Formats: sequence, structure tokens, C-alpha cells
Amino acid sequence: MKIWQVLKKSTSQSYDKLFKFGILNLLWFFLSTIVVYIGYYGLFLRAYYLLIIPIILLGPFFMGGLMVSIDYLKFNDFIIKKYFTYIKENFKRGLVGFLFTFFIYIILFVDFVFFLRKGSDSIFMLVLAVLILYIIIFFSMMQCTYWGYLALKRDLGIKDIIKNSFLTTIDNLIFTFLWFIIVFILSSILIISGFGIALLLMNFVSLMILNATIEISSKYEKIEIGELSKDE
Repeated sequence: MKIWQVLKKSTSQSYDKLFKFGILNLLWFFLSTIVVYIGYYGLFLRAYYLLIIPIILLGPFFMGGLMVSIDYLKFNDFIIKKYFTYIKENFKRGLVGFLFTFFIYIILFVDFVFFLRKGSDSIFMLVLAVLILYIIIFFSMMQCTYWGYLALKRDLGIKDIIKNSFLTTIDNLIFTFLWFIIVFILSSILIISGFGIALLLMNFVSLMILNATIEISSKYEKIEIGELSKDE
């Protein structure tokens, strides 16, 4: 099955440049930890304006990692310092992309908790909670091509990316569901391990997203490696 080919390819690519990918992941982890801590500190002190910092920066940080991974797919190598260049060049795109994902998740999880609590008194509310859970899973499956198109198809606007990721997810339900399960399980293992989140998480997820998006898109239009990013 193609999903196992994507997993095998992404895993082998992560280990191919393990040292450089490890340094890149440490940069992402260090920067992300700082901004998440600032948001947590603001939440703890009820200085809610500090929550703006992680909301603004986390998306561009991840987009930078995706773009560096694209360089690897193109040239079988990458320059670590270009991570910061890509953050700057894709700041708006990463921000808008993250805002959509973040606020949809917030809305869905709030609705799920609300209906689940009401479900103890009403079967109808419990059914709605289950429905919301299915939507959360489907939306998580969409993240495969959503972030992939954000990085690979920079000529597309956010509305077209949302539409395309929605349609390709529906048309590839088994593939994207298995993708979601594999990424969720392996990401959980990396996060729990401690060193995994610091050295491997961003690399693994970004390569899984890019390879899966290329695999899915090959059914509709061929994405050539030479076209993955702008000419240097």
C-alpha cells in the first residue's frame, strides 16, 4: 500500500541527513518552546495578550521547516541557516495557515466538550458529540495535504488550498486516514520520549506531509521535484 511507501521514504530521508536534520529540529524546538512558554506564562498570569506570540509565530516556524525539507527533496541536502530565511519569506503564509487550523480546532474541541458534557442527560447531545469527534478526525486527516499545498503550491491562495485539501481528503479517505493514524502514533512516541520531540519530530512530520501530498497529487497532476520551490 502506498502509505507504507511514504512512511518508509520519509523515515529513510530523516536518517539520511540525521545530524543536519537534528540541528534543524533543535532550532525549531528551541524557538517553539520559547514562544509556547511565553503563551503559557501569559495564561498563568492572565496576561492573555501574551498568547498572541505563539499564535503568530508557530505557523511560520513550521513553514520554515517545510521549505527546508523541500530543499532536501530537490537537492538531497539543505542549508540550515536558510531556515530563518524561509521563515521570513513565508511568514504571512505560515501565519494565515496556522490561524485557520488553530481556530477550527478550538471551535471543534469546545463544541465536542460541550456536547459530551450534555450527553450524560441527552442521547441527542451525545450523538452530536460523536459527530464532532468524526469532524475532528476528518479535519486532522486534511492537515496532510493542507500544509503540503501551503508549502508546495505557493501560487494557490488559502481558499483554494482549503478546497483542494478537502476534496483530496474525501477522494483518498483510506490513505489520509492511515496517514493520520501513523503520524499521530509516531508523533506521540517522539513527544513522550523527550529527545524525539527535540531531534526528530518536525523533520518526520514535514517529510511525511510533503511525501504524502506529492503521492496524492500524482493522481491529479504531476508535481515535479524541480518545481517544488523557487529557483535558488
